[in-house]
Amino acid sequence: MKNRWLDRCIEAHKNTDRQNLFPIVQGGLDLELRAKNLKSLIERDAAGYAIGGLAGGEEKDDFWKVVNFCTDHLPENKPRYLMGVGYPVDLVVCSCLGVDMFDCVYPTRTAR
Repeated sequence: MKNRWLDRCIEAHKNTDRQNLFPIVQGGLDLELRAKNLKSLIERDAAGYAIGGLAGGEEKDDFWKVVNFCTDHLPENKPRYLMGVGYPVDLVVCSCLGVDMFDCVYPTRTAR
C-alpha cells in the first residue's frame, strides 16, 4: 500500500530530536483495510502510531473491536494514541486494550 503523504512527511521531518511523527491508522470499521494500512505504516518504523477514523457514532462493540485489532497489530514498544476519544468508559476500555494516549474535545465542550 502506498502512503505518499506519509513518505513525504518522513522525508521532510528534520526535527527528530524534538518532534515525533505518528502515522494514523485508517480504515473505518473494515478490518481488512486496517490490516493493509497497519502493515504499510509499521514498515516505516515510526516513533509511535495513532489510531484514527473512529469515534464517529459507531456501536461501542464495533469501536472496541477495531481498537483491539489495531493495538494487537501495532508494536508494543511504541506509543499508541487513540484520536478523538473522551468518554470515560472508552478511556478505561481502550487503556485495557493497549492504548497509551488519548485526545478529545468532549471534556472542553462539556465544561463550556
